[in-house]
Amino acid sequence: MTDHGIQLLTLGIAIGMDLMLLVQMFFGFLDDRRDRKAVRAAEAELRAAEERAAA
Repeated sequence: MTDHGIQLLTLGIAIGMDLMLLVQMFFGFLDDRRDRKAVRAAEAELRAAEERAAA
């Protein structure tokens, strides 16, 4: 394998790793949004249950 072939191979691996990192970050942000939404829903249910218990 020539130097040029090795450079292309390492460049391809580096770009692939960067793309995979971007995908993981993107889906991580989506998971965080979903988690925050679930937490807000659980807090609303808790508040509603506390109000029912107090009444």
